[in-house]
Amino acid sequence: MKKILFLLIAVNLFAFDFFTIKKADEYYKKGQYLSAAKEYEKIHSQKALYNAANSYYKAGDYKKAISLYSKINEKDLKFQKYYNTGNAYALLHQYKKAIEAYKKALKIKKDKDAEYNLKLIEKLLKHKHQQKKNNKKNNNNKNKKKKNGSQNKQNGKNSKNNKNKNGNKTKNKKQNKNNKNTQKNRQQNNNKEKQNKKTAKQQNKKQEKMQKQRIVKTKETNTSDIRMKFYEKQLKSLQFNTLLIPLKGNE
Repeated sequence: MKKILFLLIAVNLFAFDFFTIKKADEYYKKGQYLSAAKEYEKIHSQKALYNAANSYYKAGDYKKAISLYSKINEKDLKFQKYYNTGNAYALLHQYKKAIEAYKKALKIKKDKDAEYNLKLIEKLLKHKHQQKKNNKKNNNNKNKKKKNGSQNKQNGKNSKNNKNKNGNKTKNKKQNKNNKNTQKNRQQNNNKEKQNKKTAKQQNKKQEKMQKQRIVKTKETNTSDIRMKFYEKQLKSLQFNTLLIPLKGNE
């Protein structure tokens, strides 16, 4: 009696799984991915879980897809699991995690799509770091420019004050031609003025050099931006047969 009961339960479960899979497959073929995912989740098997994850991926719910991929332990599905996880992370712009997933997939076996995706993401990540570095340098240069501008204003004020002092000391010289102390002070002021002129000249040269460096860095930044746009365009384009297509699974 028990054997018959177990047999009936097994038959019912098999029938349920069969019709549920059929229903889920139909939803998937019609592009109704969320409905397909919910049907696949009703079936307690690694393959159904994998199909559910792929369905969520197709629906654009990459976080849910990653969550389901992480629960897959079946050996035959591990490559596909890591490959698609890398795709999902890449589309979420979590590039470091995408790189880790692709590397895990490639440890299992070699695959041209996985290798291409890995190189593409590594290049994109590298240029993003370079862009941040360039932006940081540009901000530092702007701060230095402001600081130099303030310093130049102060030097201008000092120069003006020195001229006023020189005028007063010239009068003193005419009034006290024989005053050696006045002559000494005048000489000192002349030396200060010469030093100020020399300092101003050095600062002008420094600013010209910085301006040339900014022009060069701007060109480098523009070049980097062009490359960045190229890589991002590749990520978004369906024609490149990579991140969005193909999914490794029930296509």
